[in-house]
Amino acid sequence: MSLLFEHAVSQFSPDSASLVVTDASALDPTDSTIPVRPIAAFAGHHDSLSHPDRDWVCIPLHEPDSAVPTDAYVAYTDHEVRGEIFLVERDGEYEPVPAKEFGRTELATRIRFWHSDYLPDTYPPGYDSPLDDKEDPRNPADPEGLLDEFEAYVRAERDATRDGNRELARNTSARALCARGEAAIPSLSCRGQDDGMYKFRVDLAQSRQDKRNGQWAYFVENEFGIYQGNEVLLHGHEDATNDAFPIPATVDRIRGLTLWLTVDWSSVAESAAVGSTLKNGGEFGLSALLNPVPFDRELHAIEALRTDSAREILAGERPVTFSNEATAQSDPFDTELNQEQQLAVDYALLADDLFCIHGPPGTGKTRTLVEIVRRAVDAGEDVLVCADSNQALDNLLLGASTSNDLDAQSLHAHGQHGDGEFVLDRVNANRSRSSLVRRGYADVEDRADVVAATNSSAATIPRDFDLLVLDEATQSTCTASTVPLVRADRVVLAGDHRQLPPFSATEDPPESSYGLSLFEHLYATGGVYEGVGLQLKTQYRMHRDIAYFCNREFYDRTLRNGRTVDPLPERPAVEGYNVGGSVDVDDHSRANETEARLVVHLVQELLDEVPASEIGVITPYTAHVRLVSDLLDDHVAAADDITVDTIDSFQGSEKTAILLSLVRSNSDGEIGFLGRDVDGPRRLNVALTRAQRYCAVVGDFHTLRYDASGKCTELYQDFHDYFDTTGRLNHVDPEFIPV
Repeated sequence: MSLLFEHAVSQFSPDSASLVVTDASALDPTDSTIPVRPIAAFAGHHDSLSHPDRDWVCIPLHEPDSAVPTDAYVAYTDHEVRGEIFLVERDGEYEPVPAKEFGRTELATRIRFWHSDYLPDTYPPGYDSPLDDKEDPRNPADPEGLLDEFEAYVRAERDATRDGNRELARNTSARALCARGEAAIPSLSCRGQDDGMYKFRVDLAQSRQDKRNGQWAYFVENEFGIYQGNEVLLHGHEDATNDAFPIPATVDRIRGLTLWLTVDWSSVAESAAVGSTLKNGGEFGLSALLNPVPFDRELHAIEALRTDSAREILAGERPVTFSNEATAQSDPFDTELNQEQQLAVDYALLADDLFCIHGPPGTGKTRTLVEIVRRAVDAGEDVLVCADSNQALDNLLLGASTSNDLDAQSLHAHGQHGDGEFVLDRVNANRSRSSLVRRGYADVEDRADVVAATNSSAATIPRDFDLLVLDEATQSTCTASTVPLVRADRVVLAGDHRQLPPFSATEDPPESSYGLSLFEHLYATGGVYEGVGLQLKTQYRMHRDIAYFCNREFYDRTLRNGRTVDPLPERPAVEGYNVGGSVDVDDHSRANETEARLVVHLVQELLDEVPASEIGVITPYTAHVRLVSDLLDDHVAAADDITVDTIDSFQGSEKTAILLSLVRSNSDGEIGFLGRDVDGPRRLNVALTRAQRYCAVVGDFHTLRYDASGKCTELYQDFHDYFDTTGRLNHVDPEFIPV
């Protein structure tokens, strides 16, 4: 009902309190009516307020003009003859007062602050809440103007995505695009025309055939990122001389390894020559031009918001309140949550509209969200769980679960494959990269209490929900978040706006409120409800020395270390390696061979202490990822077990040991997007918080700290000084790297 009431309940015991003794004047009618029924209903969910001997709910009274609880109570019961009544003691007798009449009495005003509509001028001693029962908007926006801007942003993103992919395909083959991880099929053969469409068969290398062992459902979608309905570009053979390719087409359908394409002949130059090439067959390539589905779904959701109550919250048209009954209607499951985690659960369940949970690395955000979902289901609510990507969604769904071992802090452990608290469904389970998800959730027959879906896929669910839990909300744009937002009555947003922002095709990095996340739009500095949420402050992931710099620079020293994490034997938990080296530019990306050699050498040393599967190498650049991977293949037997990836792709993951290779080395201090004020610090924060026991930073520290325009120089100067002043900076001569 209210945060104040929760505080009063925690201070109250019927055993040491007494039924209020009153006179006739306290029961005289007044001009106002207090909503006593919802207060009584909410109180009834608290077992601690049950009278030990009678069928009463004991509702504590506060002082007449303040919210300070007293040791007196008014009793409530739903009498089988009299109906809902309140009881007081008068002239030595119990006097019943019908609920309808009691709400208009003077005595009823002494429970008014237990309802979120009533706020006291001052709060009782000992009451310490980061939020009030009613939080007014700090920075409201014009609602129609906001939604107009959302719509314009989606249309601009769609156009920019199409233009960017078209430009990329002009100069890059489908095979090269696929090798870079773009949505593309390197080779397919034309099998003629079929009902006006061109029929193609994907040509697979043996390594890809082995992946599915003859099972081809959703293989094209999962392996190549090409979907039915996509706008695509059909590439000619790499040795062909026909300049008309690539040509635009649409994927009409996909069956196994066969695709049917409709060519957009109105956009094809030399249509006769192209038609002849297609008729002759041979090898072609395919790359994505545009997947229109996410953009269409966002536009539809924005239109729905124009008449949806969620618009009022997005624009700050009214206060957010905390009076939902889900907290009282459910009992805690995870009794080992820390104080902030438990508070976050309580506030999230009390929120009538919105609650934000700021979860820095290692603070147990996922564990907290799982408890929120379990409690909400226990209170009889239907819950929609979303994240922007399949990977982030499956992290929340599975945690560290395997087919033989359930992660107790995952949703999977409490669904039908675990202890059976609820039925859990996963939309598009067949498209997950996790075999556990594909096997367990491809065909859920029972009506699910909890449905997990990506933001975009939430549009396909034919029902609405009581609660939306949106994880990694800071990686999802405002407009992408609107898709699940319109499917639920309330929303809990969880994320970390000190880590990477969402990807934006039109803003690099995203700077407008539309390109940033809904979490930032509502919660961060300057947000509509700035600060209406709670930060988790105890980190359990990493050694305290690894956490120190990021805690100081990015979290205002608010983080505590919740457990002792041992460093690797005879190594500092964090250290830097200062090394120069020439930087090669490869298709707009960069690689540094000297750094790559040093990284491989450090990996070789680490393998004596750490399993290969617990070592991660991360870097800002995809070209450097390829170079490091190639060198590891040449020099390390267990190379396949070592994770090598970009910083952006590694967000949300962790390893025992992390090697961060920063690549840039020059005399001008140019460090590219690492130095951008908007997202450079956030990328560095992600990189430094992936390690548990050991983090090594490899880079040219002169380049990093050199003062250059358009660069967050002070951050990198502090970064250098942190290593240098603590004796953790090792200077490396490239000639002595033994790789």
